Amino acid sequence: MLTGTVVELLEKSVERNPEKAALRQKVGGGWQEITYRTLGQISDGVAAGLMADGFGAADHAALLAPSSPRWLYAYFGILKAGGIVVPVDKELKSGELKHVLADSESRVLFTDSTYLRTVLQIADELPRLQQVVLLDEGRTPSDEAAPARWRGRSGKLLERLKSLEALLVQKPSPLPPRAPSDTAVIIYTSGTTGRAKGAMLSHGNIVSNIDGAIRHLGLDQTIHTLSLLPISHVFEQVCGVLLPLSLGGTVSFCESVKKFAENLAEVRPTFFLGVPALYRKMLDRIVKQIGSNPVSRALFSFPLTRPLVKSRLRKRLGGATTFISGGAALDTAVSEGFERLGLVIFQGYGITETSPVIAAECATGRKTGTVGRPLGEVEIRIDEPNEEMVGEILVRGPNVMQGYYKDPAATEQALKDGWYRTGDLGRVDAQGYLTICGRVKNVIVTPNGKNVYPEEVEIEILKSPLVAEVVVYGHRSDPHTEEIHAMIFPDEEGVGEYCEREKRAPLSAEELETLLQGEVTAACQGLASYKRVKKIMVRKDEFPKTTTRKIKRYELHLPPSRGGSSES
Repeated sequence: MLTGTVVELLEKSVERNPEKAALRQKVGGGWQEITYRTLGQISDGVAAGLMADGFGAADHAALLAPSSPRWLYAYFGILKAGGIVVPVDKELKSGELKHVLADSESRVLFTDSTYLRTVLQIADELPRLQQVVLLDEGRTPSDEAAPARWRGRSGKLLERLKSLEALLVQKPSPLPPRAPSDTAVIIYTSGTTGRAKGAMLSHGNIVSNIDGAIRHLGLDQTIHTLSLLPISHVFEQVCGVLLPLSLGGTVSFCESVKKFAENLAEVRPTFFLGVPALYRKMLDRIVKQIGSNPVSRALFSFPLTRPLVKSRLRKRLGGATTFISGGAALDTAVSEGFERLGLVIFQGYGITETSPVIAAECATGRKTGTVGRPLGEVEIRIDEPNEEMVGEILVRGPNVMQGYYKDPAATEQALKDGWYRTGDLGRVDAQGYLTICGRVKNVIVTPNGKNVYPEEVEIEILKSPLVAEVVVYGHRSDPHTEEIHAMIFPDEEGVGEYCEREKRAPLSAEELETLLQGEVTAACQGLASYKRVKKIMVRKDEFPKTTTRKIKRYELHLPPSRGGSSES
């Protein structure tokens, strides 16, 4: 059983596997390996450099950069110096970035030159920020704008600007002791319902979740992950990077989303984390490739020869890769499509505030449409279940956060007697499998008292190749009647293929709405009548989203209703 701090997990792996590849990245067309010994030594140097510059125990240091080995040098260095890491999503806009850096009271920022100008522009509003360290390999302060061009705090930050190499101190320094109860990271939530809050996760929170996931999924030191999702997010950070490193496994960093298929074939990982949208694209691409190849299409059409295609496909994708889906609901059609191809996706469920994994499918426990059973030490309770046994999911366990940074009111609202209120609706069946139904704030109550979970309807509508994005909501047409409506953002490529297939000219706005209304009506035929969408509205632009690609419903200007709010 794993115990202790995140730093202790790494140190044990360094001790046991000093010459083994801990990290791999593509450099000059080939994969460059970084051993555990090197990871340990460089992160020691970062810690010593921070401490030499006056960085103390429990000080905060932010990380704003793409995923890379150098990101992890800084991450572990901050923790070794006794500090608290504030991972920052590199997709944040200037205002959001300012909020995170200011609210977190970060004293040091590790970043690269891509984001330096933005940081300097908001520096006057970041009174706690004292130092910026560039993570770019081969970049030095002299590569940047001269300090004379900047005034005030931005000029002072430039004067103290360092490269990672300049920060490193080779002389060993005694590291400050840290306990499992000490805060390790402050991760800001993606903010689908408002301004992001900083969830404080302790070393013990993270280590317990790593241990629970290892046991639940049956993982060992042979694990080799391909890291594609942003490492600043807790799902990839804990499960895709810290977990394999704690086992003495290997982490290979994907070059980019465009290079994903190529890197997957090269690396042949044993373990991979993805989101539903990625798996849907993978499935569509594979099916198209099989359909466009006469030989593969013929072989796959016959039960006796189908295994040949499946075997070739598995070999190309890595052989025995365990695919994990998280971040949103996985369409059962995608899961079943992978199974027909001889591939398996385990669906999981987690939240930033729970470090993050709450439940997951695994080799010994799978049930389509569910997110599996909870991890060993994680308790789940369904609060005030309705007649369908659906209620808010409450979670208790060693993985539940310490609270929101500097926000006692939000902490008190979210944590009650050790139980974290997820805001998600779900039910647990007799076998202990958890099904996610939607968000508490999104549920629609019809006039006859029926509950409609928008997410359930949205999954069906998104099966149409003509729909890129959708939001289902309740529209109150009079004080006593609430109808199910939907806002649709069309899939431009899908609509184009439809017009080409049907030999039609580009559609007018009215024709497009009629076409999409038909698609939505057809998609809802398998749902109960009270769940079916009565009317749609077509959007010209994508929906506003968080950096994790979740739609910000609170920013949508839904049609006005006569009887009250059009949002439930």
